[in-house]
Amino acid sequence: MNYFVISNLGNKITGIEKAVMNRLKLFKTHQMKAKVLTLSWNPRLHANAEIFGVQKSIFSIYDYFQEAINVQSHTVKDWIEYWEYEHQYEIKYIPNTNDIRVFSNGKRIIYASFYDNTYKHIDYINYFDTKDNKVKREIYDSRGFLSRVIYLTTDQKMLHESFLSPKGEVKIEIFYDPESKNDQLTRILLHNHKNRVYMFESKNEWFAFFYESLYQDGDIYFSDKTAITSPPFLLVDSKIPVISCLHSTHVKDNDNIAFSDTKNIYQSVFSHLHRFSGIIVSTHQQKHDVEQRIQSSIPVFNIPVGYTDDVTTIEEQPLPNGPIKLASIARYSPEKQLDHQIRLLSKLKEDFKNIELHFFGYGSEITKMKALVKTLQLEDHVKFRGFIPDLTTEMRTSHLSLITSNMEGFSLALLESLSNGLPTISYDIAYGPSELIINGTNGFLVPKNNEQELYKQVKYFLEHPELQQTMRLNSVKEAQRYAQSAVIKQWQQLLNTIHSNHK
Repeated sequence: MNYFVISNLGNKITGIEKAVMNRLKLFKTHQMKAKVLTLSWNPRLHANAEIFGVQKSIFSIYDYFQEAINVQSHTVKDWIEYWEYEHQYEIKYIPNTNDIRVFSNGKRIIYASFYDNTYKHIDYINYFDTKDNKVKREIYDSRGFLSRVIYLTTDQKMLHESFLSPKGEVKIEIFYDPESKNDQLTRILLHNHKNRVYMFESKNEWFAFFYESLYQDGDIYFSDKTAITSPPFLLVDSKIPVISCLHSTHVKDNDNIAFSDTKNIYQSVFSHLHRFSGIIVSTHQQKHDVEQRIQSSIPVFNIPVGYTDDVTTIEEQPLPNGPIKLASIARYSPEKQLDHQIRLLSKLKEDFKNIELHFFGYGSEITKMKALVKTLQLEDHVKFRGFIPDLTTEMRTSHLSLITSNMEGFSLALLESLSNGLPTISYDIAYGPSELIINGTNGFLVPKNNEQELYKQVKYFLEHPELQQTMRLNSVKEAQRYAQSAVIKQWQQLLNTIHSNHK
């Protein structure tokens, strides 16, 4: 089995999770065994997996030890009837929510939240003491069973939590120091695993135990969310093969790659190279730079994080109708420098009255971005579209894609844009854009952070419909360099190499 290890899977995903989902589907298509492992407890993990079409191919460390990997969804008891008629409690429904308050003799004893407005699928239940302090929370898995119970001190600090099997048996207990500021863990107990109790002093110890418990001869682990998933491998039996997957630049200073310090998130890898069977990067240039840094002490593989469908004929890509639509597909985070694009649009709207900039993503910078839009009076031209799992239609109805990051590991969004006939203008940054964009053929590369040059190139592109038409066709052609048939061969070669090295 090939295990792809990440931290979590939400209903919105970053480029790392997107890359892992792509890899999983690629392996499945070619009958290569693969599963995604997560290290976080998430009651909606399996509901989220269904959103992205990877149900039955993902489970968490909690699923494993709670014996809940293959649980089917089901509803539980009728909670309203249980509280109102069996206990004679008073229920008050909270308007515009799926939540209720439960009272006994006029005192609040319970606050409950449901997934649905029919009050059949419970999310969580909070319990209160006689002084109205929350002292306990029960959280239900989206599949219907009580999964986690949290006990709190009166000042709302974590004291203890237990995780249950679908049969109601306590399988995991985690204890915390109530005097600490940040819920400092003091002990993990694992109950009735192989007929004994196991104790751990840290989550990394427990994660390492999970890796070893799951492992069988021939398995390979791929550490994707490196900062979280790699450190436990330093505690794991060295016979177990582990590949580190780098999803961004590996250094702190992207303008001084050869001499810059390694990013903190990758320290567990670069400081313990002997523990890893290889490193995967997504571009030729990063492969060269990593090999130079580690003096080729372990294999470095260059495999793109995305792929396109194999096509036999490439059709003309017509220009979209309607307003000029610029697409920005990125998290709303500082390194993406999306303020550059907002300022760009402020200039472009003087040249093109019907121009729009559509942001597809989510993140911490949303408030700053909206404030800048308001300051520049661009409310009619900038659209915040949020996270959309499938952007195929949006790409095909856009005129141009923009990238203004200060660094990119590969940029799945760029490959997907090109494969859908959407040319891209990007800052020339490490690493992905210069390998995907052939300057003047399927887009343009602009000197990093040169906003004036960015404006000139975008304006020139939009003023020449014939150039747009040519670049749309070229985008699809160039994207075929990353066709599925080519990418799977690279993965097969990697697997053969790792298996040979571990015989």
